[in-house]
Amino acid sequence: MVIEPSDCTFRTLMKWRKEIVSYNGGDQGFLNEIFVWWHRLPRRVNFLKNFWSNKTAEITMKNHLFGADPPKLFSIHYLGLKPWLCYRDYDCNWNLQDQKVYASDVAHRRWWKVHDEMVEGLRAFCRLSPERRDGLERDRKHAEELNFGDRHWTIKITDSRRFA
Repeated sequence: MVIEPSDCTFRTLMKWRKEIVSYNGGDQGFLNEIFVWWHRLPRRVNFLKNFWSNKTAEITMKNHLFGADPPKLFSIHYLGLKPWLCYRDYDCNWNLQDQKVYASDVAHRRWWKVHDEMVEGLRAFCRLSPERRDGLERDRKHAEELNFGDRHWTIKITDSRRFA
């Protein structure tokens, strides 16, 4: 969905925010309830990064799309923990049991490739706060304690933001 920002649209959203319940608990469900007339954009414009079925065919197909060069997708809608909130070494969604359906190292690498092509001034917004670094370390340790089979927690972290 593409919405032109306006004061009128904002007031409409605020007016209905407590009365209209999102059918899926998220912002997209709320927006779909407000803007019932909208037309879906092609899937390639807003491709969701998730692996609900966890089937090999789905994983293979989606990772192919995420990693295609030249790109086959116009945008990737990153669900779960966003790449800029993870170390660049791997998708930190692997470290949380309830977030694994969003984990993709291929999509993660794609985001960091785009990041590295951004102007330096924009990259500054992708720094990790000390609290976030602590959270990442805590999640890695927890994944190790639970001995997650994907073993992403064993990957050596080289991201310079770990020590910034």
